[in-house]
Amino acid sequence: MKGIRRLFSPRVGVQGSVKHLFQQFQDSLGDRRTTWREYPHERRSSNKSRLQKIVHPARERGEFLLEELESLRDLLCELLSEDDCAEWLGFNDLSRPDTLPPMRLLAGFIRELGWTDAENIEKLRLYRTAAFIEFLRPAAIDWETPHVQSMELVLKFIKLFTRPGISSEEQTLLIDDLSRPRVPWEKIVTPERRERARFSESDLRYVWDTRGLSHRERAAEWDKRKFHPFGEPNLKQFEDKKLKQRWLVAVGYQIKKAKALYGQDDTD
Repeated sequence: MKGIRRLFSPRVGVQGSVKHLFQQFQDSLGDRRTTWREYPHERRSSNKSRLQKIVHPARERGEFLLEELESLRDLLCELLSEDDCAEWLGFNDLSRPDTLPPMRLLAGFIRELGWTDAENIEKLRLYRTAAFIEFLRPAAIDWETPHVQSMELVLKFIKLFTRPGISSEEQTLLIDDLSRPRVPWEKIVTPERRERARFSESDLRYVWDTRGLSHRERAAEWDKRKFHPFGEPNLKQFEDKKLKQRWLVAVGYQIKKAKALYGQDDTD
């Protein structure tokens, strides 16, 4: 994109800090407007953003459920959508491409005069992702100043998350890594991330047949069969505090896929 510039460019004559605008921007991630023709002014669908509704229960619980990670993945895909960004900035109306919706209140502080629509969209994509990441791991990056090295990490993450051919499973695992502050940035954004093995139908049948076991029992049973779909022995990963959550998420994802194939065959 056209250089890394500050998110908000205060209008001429604006006095004081714009820090509250950063909080307002982050708090609104994923909010949807009601139909603007019926309500021409900015309206949020709820007092809490979709991002807050997903993250807060997980923080209280101490871990994210697979369904929550998948919801976060869906939300980030939406935030990175060029069409969604263009609508937010007031460049197009998704329901009627031939008309322009009213520009959102914050968009006037974000849009760069003299930039093309595409360049402004890339700026919004960058800062939406930065705010999303900071929500999952507070204070891990500086996106308000902004710190160039931090924002370059965000750009690397966007490139990795949207790379051609990436599966929804790998995107979900990327979100899982983001949700665990102990996972270093360098490990998350490395282009050499190991691809997960693809499960055959017989593998998924085995996953489904062992669904009733506890996590520890499942890990032991899979090791007994020498079924190591995620590289290292399953018990080793389950008992390692740094690896356990990722293993649980990966297993949960495969159980979900197995259910889609074999759940209707269950007569228990």
